[in-house]
Amino acid sequence: MSLSVLIEQHRRTEHSLRESEERFRNLADTAPVMIVASDAEQQAIFFNKAWTTFTGRSLKHETGRGWIESVHPDDLESCLTGISSAYAERKKCHLQYRLRRADGEYRLLVCTGVPRFERDETFIGFIASCVDITELKRAEEENLGRQKLESVGVLAAGIAHDFNNLLGGILVEADLVAEQLPPSSPLMEEIQRIKDLGMRASEIVRELMVYAGHETADFELVDLSQIVAEMLELLKVSISKRAILRTDLARNLPAVRGHAPQLRQVVMNLITNASEALGAKNGIITVTTSLVIAGKYLTQEDVPELADVDVVRLEVSDTGNGMTAEQRGKIFDPFFTTKFTGRGLGLAVVQGVVRAHGGMIKVVSAPGKGATFEILLPCASQLVEQDHQAEVFVPADQVSASTLTVLLVEDESTLRLSVAKILRKKGFLVIEAADGCAAIDALRDRQRNIDVILLDLTIPGADSREVAEEAHRFWPETKIVITSAYSQEASSHFLKLPQVVAYIRKPFQADELVSLLGQTVVSSRVGRVFRNNRAGIQ
Repeated sequence: MSLSVLIEQHRRTEHSLRESEERFRNLADTAPVMIVASDAEQQAIFFNKAWTTFTGRSLKHETGRGWIESVHPDDLESCLTGISSAYAERKKCHLQYRLRRADGEYRLLVCTGVPRFERDETFIGFIASCVDITELKRAEEENLGRQKLESVGVLAAGIAHDFNNLLGGILVEADLVAEQLPPSSPLMEEIQRIKDLGMRASEIVRELMVYAGHETADFELVDLSQIVAEMLELLKVSISKRAILRTDLARNLPAVRGHAPQLRQVVMNLITNASEALGAKNGIITVTTSLVIAGKYLTQEDVPELADVDVVRLEVSDTGNGMTAEQRGKIFDPFFTTKFTGRGLGLAVVQGVVRAHGGMIKVVSAPGKGATFEILLPCASQLVEQDHQAEVFVPADQVSASTLTVLLVEDESTLRLSVAKILRKKGFLVIEAADGCAAIDALRDRQRNIDVILLDLTIPGADSREVAEEAHRFWPETKIVITSAYSQEASSHFLKLPQVVAYIRKPFQADELVSLLGQTVVSSRVGRVFRNNRAGIQ
């Protein structure tokens, strides 16, 4: 074969290779993933356009081992170890590592590499595709966080419900003991203290219910400065001894419509976090409240939902270690914490409470420059005022007790026995039912008229709705009082039934229950007599 023919063949081969490389490069550059190729010596020899656009670096800076400059320092060792292992085994590999994007943010990549071989099986390196899975991973973590919170919520709700039943039994038993003592007995003070502690415990249980999402908190008009002042008195003994606490609480602030216990929790969490941020160093915690007039601080671009209303601002700042941009982006995530120990729920709860109050939370922080948390809550239109009007019940002793019959439907035996005992002492005739089936059996036994049914919302056997339907069938004039450890809102569907006239929440005190039952029976009998008289006239 002549030299000229060989030269022509070589020229054609080179041309074909260049065309092949160009096709590969065009294909790689239009691919929706980042592509990188390396040689047999673990040196990067090619990056597609998606990669260089992502990193903002040129091919000159990326080829060879230049690309590792963008790998997160904490991931570099594991990344290089994984690559070396894949090269040694000549097998497909999967890697996850964080790579710095052109804007400086580290993004999580998943890279899948496969070995390359010549036709004669000579190993010539790897080719890998890399995908940014940061948002997917974040969504998975958020979903996992929601699942964890839901599990915590289910557990909290179950504990709260059962604990409320036990508290109810304690309170009624305390009333039973008090009934047997003269008013002047020195033990009355201790019994009252037991009852007070029981009611305080029930408030904590109620907060668990709110947190679990089984009820909404009762909002009222509150003074945010007053709430902060109350919490500061409690927290002074628990914050860091190295902290200097500075406060500037505005007086005569407009009221905000909120749930005081939840707002106290917000204040507690923010101040506790500020104290922990100081660590072992001396520092300053500053707490301020102020009024922000509509349009003078917030803009439509900043916070459109609050730009046109007056807001009350709570600001808690510290001179602690501060946070990185990455930490700031995660501080409200469930179970994320910057502390060695901790549940990581504090700020997630804070954010949830603020949002539930129609407000917003802003964070400013940088490493070494401390942190400032700013809470903005919309002002209410009215002034803070206390509602001193109390419900007035008809005392049970004003009704002929010997003719009052109560069907008590309660599955918690301790509570049922205690309530039955106190009602009998007050003169009621009581029929006990431990479940829905027993209640229906009692309703079908028509030997004695049933004046009122005290019906627990959640009972085993036949459910409470079936009991209510059977009551309407056999005793259409009998009134029903719903009782539950859950809120009245959770029982609202029951309150629409014609026979349901009242609701009483567990734990309740004996006098409260007796008065309510007495009032219910009186109103029921008055209505019955009125209807009977009208029927006789007609």
